[in-house]
Amino acid sequence: MPAASLFRYGMDLNSITVYVDGSYNDAIKKYAFGCVFILDDGEIYLAFGNGDNPESLKQRNVTGEMLGAMYAVQCARKSGYRAIDIYYDYSGIESWVSGAWKAKNELTQKYRDAMRGWGTDIKITFHKVEGHSGDKYNDLADKTAKRGLTEGEGIPAVKAVTDLEFLDL
Repeated sequence: MPAASLFRYGMDLNSITVYVDGSYNDAIKKYAFGCVFILDDGEIYLAFGNGDNPESLKQRNVTGEMLGAMYAVQCARKSGYRAIDIYYDYSGIESWVSGAWKAKNELTQKYRDAMRGWGTDIKITFHKVEGHSGDKYNDLADKTAKRGLTEGEGIPAVKAVTDLEFLDL
């Protein structure tokens, strides 16, 4: 099913840009996510979290990738955004939602279903970027996900974007 058919939207929506990434550390048995929210005025907000659910650990950093996209959509919805542009470097983030990849396990099925469900009231547009290619916001999402491994305290409560950590450049 094409991604465009999954989402209802108009062209005049209030939109936010978010870069997401995941990380995993086998030594501490945790996965984590990082999100970089970029507002139209250039302000940047960060979010990260981690987990150690035994079933989710099997997916390693992929779990963090999915959590980052889900957290980004939830924060955008809570903030009243009607559209979100998600930039990612792991293809499954879009491919499970669009149906290009079959969601073969419970974790990827839950991710797909949640994103498709939320896509009925917020326009979700996916953008693939190359990982570790010098894209400053993707690199920041990667760094934020790594922070999530050590500084995160589980999956944080969903907040309005402007209540997240402000990045003062």
